[in-house]
Amino acid sequence: MAGGTWRTQNKVRPGAYINVKGDGKPVLTTPLGRLLMFQNKPLGWGKKGIIELTATSDFTALTGHNNTDEVLAPVYEALKNAETVLLLNDFDGGAKSTSTKSGVYTVNAKYKGEQGNNISVSFAPSPLADGANTRDVTVTTIFGTKQVDQVKITLPLPKADAIAAAGLTKEDQLEIHNDYVDINFGTPAEVTKELNAKGAYPLYTAIFNGLTQNAANVSLAGGSNGTNKVVDDMNDYLENEFYTVATTAGWDESSNIHKLLVEEIKLLRENVGIKVRAVVPNSTGVVYNYEGVSTVLNGYVLNDGTVVTPNIAAARFAGMSASATPDQALTYTQLDDAAEAKPKLNNDKTIEALNAGQIVFTTRDGSRVVIEQDINSLTKFTSTKPKDFRKNRVIKTLDEICTNTTQTFETSFLGKVSNNEFGRNLFKANRVSYLSVLESQNMIRDFDPSNLSLTQGDDKDAVLMDLYVTPVDSMEKLYVNLVVR
Repeated sequence: MAGGTWRTQNKVRPGAYINVKGDGKPVLTTPLGRLLMFQNKPLGWGKKGIIELTATSDFTALTGHNNTDEVLAPVYEALKNAETVLLLNDFDGGAKSTSTKSGVYTVNAKYKGEQGNNISVSFAPSPLADGANTRDVTVTTIFGTKQVDQVKITLPLPKADAIAAAGLTKEDQLEIHNDYVDINFGTPAEVTKELNAKGAYPLYTAIFNGLTQNAANVSLAGGSNGTNKVVDDMNDYLENEFYTVATTAGWDESSNIHKLLVEEIKLLRENVGIKVRAVVPNSTGVVYNYEGVSTVLNGYVLNDGTVVTPNIAAARFAGMSASATPDQALTYTQLDDAAEAKPKLNNDKTIEALNAGQIVFTTRDGSRVVIEQDINSLTKFTSTKPKDFRKNRVIKTLDEICTNTTQTFETSFLGKVSNNEFGRNLFKANRVSYLSVLESQNMIRDFDPSNLSLTQGDDKDAVLMDLYVTPVDSMEKLYVNLVVR
C-alpha cells in the first residue's frame, strides 16, 4: 500500500495520503495588560531600547536597580496591576565599566552606565594537586554586595600535553558571559597566533600564572551614563511597540513629554488606526479634551505611610487601565494597599474634577481608597463624540471592535477574498458572529445583523462597512424613591 502527502488528487496507487497542518485560522493577538512607559532618569544600566519587565523579573540584572529603588518608582507602582511594563531606556553615548590585567583577563560590564562601577569580580584558585594537569579557578561576580554569578573554570597547565588533554588548541580563547559581565581571558588573538607559530603557549602561560598564584578581587570602573534620548525617540516606539496604554508617569509635569504623548496618541488613533490610549499626570489641570487620554489629578498614602504623588499614582492607574478588559469599568475599584487619598478632595472639588475629565482617588469609609470614576479627558461633547465617549469602558469596547475588525480583515480577507457580494457576505458573517459574542459578554446590547451592512466602495477594491452598535456601560448611579406609608 502506498501513502504520503498530496497536493492534488492525482495518485495512482491505492493508499492513504494525509496532509497534517493547522486549521488555517489566524491567531488574533491582544496587547491587554501591556503598558508602555518612558524612563525619566538615566538608569545607568540595561540595554538601549525597550526593557520588558514583569513583577517576577530580575530587576537588578535588567535595570541595575532593585524594583523598589526610587528611580523605578513608577514601574513598581504600575506593576501592581499591569502584567508587563515595556520600559523605554533610550540614551546616546556613555561607557562600560571595565577592568584589565594585561595578558590575563579583560572584564567588561554587560551594559554602559555608572551602575557598572558597582561590579567586582573575584578569581579564587583551588589547590594544585600533585601530578594534576589542570587547576580550577572559581570566578565570582558581585553587584554591590550581592553575589550574582559564580562559575568554575578549569585551566590546563601551560604545556602541550595538558592543553591537548583538555581538548583545547593553542588558539582557543577562554570566555565567561553572564547577565553582568563579559570576561575574556588571555592575550589578543593576533599576538597569540604569532607566538604560537614559534611553538610557545603564551595564552595559557599568561592565564595560568595570572590566575592561579593568588586569589584576586578586581573592581570595575570607568562606567558613565549616556544622554537621555527618550523624548526625541518616543514616537518611534509608540508606533511600533505592542501595548494597550502608554504613560508619562514619573516625569515632572513641567516636561513637554506629556503634550507630545497626547499628540502622538491622537495621531495613532485617528491617522494610523492604532487604538491605544494614554495616561498622564495632571495635578495642574491642563485641558486635553480627548477620549483616548486619561489624566490623574491626585495621589494617595499607602498603608505603610508612603506618599504616592500624582505623577507616580498615574502609573498605578495606567497599569490598571492597561489590564482592564473592555467589559470592565474601574469606577470604585479599590486600591488594596492604600489608606487615604492625598490630597483629599471635598464634594465640590471632586465634582469639579470629574467635570474636567480627571481621574480622582477618593477615600471611602473604612480607610478605603477607590477610583472615583473611570473616565477620560473628553469634556466637550458633539454629535460625533457624545457624552458616552467620556467613559473608558465605552471607549475600550469601541477600540476592541476596531482592532479586531482590522486584524481579521488583514489576516483573512485582504488580498484573499473577491470583492463581490459573495465575498462581502463572508466578511459580514464573520463580523456578525464576532459581534454576537460581544453581546453575550455584555460589551454591547441589542445587536441585530441588520445593524451591519457591506457594499462595494468607490473603487473596485474598496468595501464600505456601516455598523451600528450600542456599548454597555456599568451601573454607577442609584436613584431611589423610598416611600414611607
